Amino acid sequence: MDNYKRTHKLAAAMTAGMLMGESTSAHANTTFSTIFDNIVGSMASMPSLISTVAYIGGIGLGVAGVFKLKQHVDNPGQTPMKDGLVRLGAGGGLLALPFVTSAMMGSISNGNTNQAAETLFAPPQVNGG
Repeated sequence: MDNYKRTHKLAAAMTAGMLMGESTSAHANTTFSTIFDNIVGSMASMPSLISTVAYIGGIGLGVAGVFKLKQHVDNPGQTPMKDGLVRLGAGGGLLALPFVTSAMMGSISNGNTNQAAETLFAPPQVNGG
């Protein structure tokens, strides 16, 4: 049992040593501008992520709305119709969200959505002087 604990301590020490040795060389030349460039680069895929979540949520709410309307038809006294209609309306709004955002981005940049994304996520300009 004592040998087992010693082996685990040795493995933990070796892992910590390897991590400490690697971290100094990887982050030696970071500046604020490189950090900001990394953040802007990672934000480039954010619109597609929002669109995917909106599509999945819209489909889910649409299906839930249809089931609530079926429950209303089966038992009108127990389930009000507004529950199903609210879910259908919210699902339609989420399904329309990607189209609305692309239209808004196109109106900002005269039809070029990539230019609009660069404009929104561009670093602030500082006057030198």
